[in-house]
Amino acid sequence: MKSVQELPGRADSLIVRTRVRNYSLIVVAMGSIALLLNATLAGFPVALSGDVVLPDFMAHWTGGRLVWLGLVDDLYDPAAQTSVQVAAVPTTPGLAWFVSPPLTALLFLPFGALPYGWAVCAWTAVSVAALGLALRWTKPLLTDRRSEHRLFVLVMCSTPPFLELVGAGQDTALALLTVMLSQRLAQRGRRAGAGAVLAAGLYKPHLFVLVPVMLLVQRRYRALAALAGTSLLAILVTLPFVGVGAWTNWARALASPLYSDQVQVSQTWKMQSVSALSTALGAPSNGAYVYLALGAAAFVWSARRFREDTARIWALGLMTTVVFSPHAMEYDLVLLVPVAAYIFGRVNTKTMRLLAVATSVLLWSVPVRHALAGLGPHAQLLSAPWSALPLLGLWVLLANPEQTIRATVQDSCDLN
Repeated sequence: MKSVQELPGRADSLIVRTRVRNYSLIVVAMGSIALLLNATLAGFPVALSGDVVLPDFMAHWTGGRLVWLGLVDDLYDPAAQTSVQVAAVPTTPGLAWFVSPPLTALLFLPFGALPYGWAVCAWTAVSVAALGLALRWTKPLLTDRRSEHRLFVLVMCSTPPFLELVGAGQDTALALLTVMLSQRLAQRGRRAGAGAVLAAGLYKPHLFVLVPVMLLVQRRYRALAALAGTSLLAILVTLPFVGVGAWTNWARALASPLYSDQVQVSQTWKMQSVSALSTALGAPSNGAYVYLALGAAAFVWSARRFREDTARIWALGLMTTVVFSPHAMEYDLVLLVPVAAYIFGRVNTKTMRLLAVATSVLLWSVPVRHALAGLGPHAQLLSAPWSALPLLGLWVLLANPEQTIRATVQDSCDLN
């Protein structure tokens, strides 16, 4: 029994600076080489895996392409999207369905004007630049550990969400950049500007749905008004290009059985939220929004005690968004970069570190567990998003800051 009780301490003793740095360097190097080889060995833009290069970007490129071709009425038509994708890459294995808001289609219009191969190169450059700038802006969040900023950046780049985002061509880097820019403006007292910037979250609304709640908790009414006004203006600006019909078609697509089956149910193994875990264990998928409402209520209840601490509000708010979101994929965990910076800089306890390591291990094992799930009905539980549990544990600690801060005094780590 004593040896079992000593396991957490022994595991934590392995998390030393040299080991963390070296392993992170190895992962970044090997991951970069693997992504490059996958993209080039089979005949770009066809990937070695048999898919197209940046398969998730294909969906966004398709939205921009349809607008470029003037096919706005077919923006959410799976058949029209398939036609465009096959014309671009004849060997494409299946539909990469564009189901983002019409605003996103306009955002990707410049990429849709390019042939797919050139668009891939341009988008990769944009994503890497966005990630780099967002990571650079995390330094103030590290407080007393600012000297470890380079190590923090290296560790973040070695995580599965970062590699998945770049390798699949996802767009969460823009969401992270939006959050970091807003925080930067808020720190400089430009609250209206911070709120206006957050309106960019319309392109990925499920990751920004709790932002108004976060602003209300802090009583940032000026920022909230700027957010509402800029969001309304952004929607109105899209109307001359896509019309009202595109917005109604988007709403219909999200409510369709195809979306429920192909995204909310069949892709739960890729998601990382509590609702996805519940769906994977057999609960109805339409209960996902109940979890979101419960998470929002729990956030408000907890955050009222430290509403003046902006960094803590945003850390808990972003963690709430991911843990309780109806649709939080692995690459969406990139949005937790400021949360990781907050934890590393201010509440770096043994429990926090072990939960973070557990999350990382579970994320790295996602492809293997999903493959093993095909061995039989009893093995399907292997592919469930179990990473939601340590993420929920991190949320609980962030929601109880007094206990966490006391633990920090008793249990600190210098990573030496």
